[in-house]
Amino acid sequence: MNSMKRFGTIALLLFLLSGNRAEACKCSDHLSLDKAQCDLYDVIFTGKLDSVSVCHSGYATGYFSVQSLYKGKCYEQVSVRFDCESDCQMSLLKDEQWLVYARYYQYNGLGIEFCSRCRKHVLSGDDFYLALNHLSWDEEISYLDKALGKHTLLKKEEPALKERKLIQPSAYWKLGLLLISVVCLLVIFHFVKKLP
Repeated sequence: MNSMKRFGTIALLLFLLSGNRAEACKCSDHLSLDKAQCDLYDVIFTGKLDSVSVCHSGYATGYFSVQSLYKGKCYEQVSVRFDCESDCQMSLLKDEQWLVYARYYQYNGLGIEFCSRCRKHVLSGDDFYLALNHLSWDEEISYLDKALGKHTLLKKEEPALKERKLIQPSAYWKLGLLLISVVCLLVIFHFVKKLP
């Protein structure tokens, strides 16, 4: 029994000294929502999550139908990249409603982070975001309505299909092309015949 205690103590000591400790993602409380906080983000909108891609190389993509745009420019349908593998991974599910604070990570590519001001609309139960943001969903939406106002979404312009016509050469052009082709074949035949 004494050897079992010793083995357990040594195993515990090795585990603590091994450095393989998992570190949880820690987010500090957000500062009060004001213009300076909104300026940290490129695009702010509310939207319904239509679908989510599979996690690949640490990232997944959420596809949103934008309901209200408060800052930036985007279309009615927008995709947003998020971390799906690290300690700071996010969990987004189809049909959830989100208030998204996004930044560009590359040209025309929006991304969100776990510790950003993004929040899911929680209908019942404990609202984790209330403790972090110090505002309820309705209070935050009300602030954005007053401070930033709603912006118009971009419309994707449908490319006008040009009328396509099959343009054929006239009868004279066809006859001329036929004659040129025959002459070219005769010249080639003549040179091939002279080869040893």
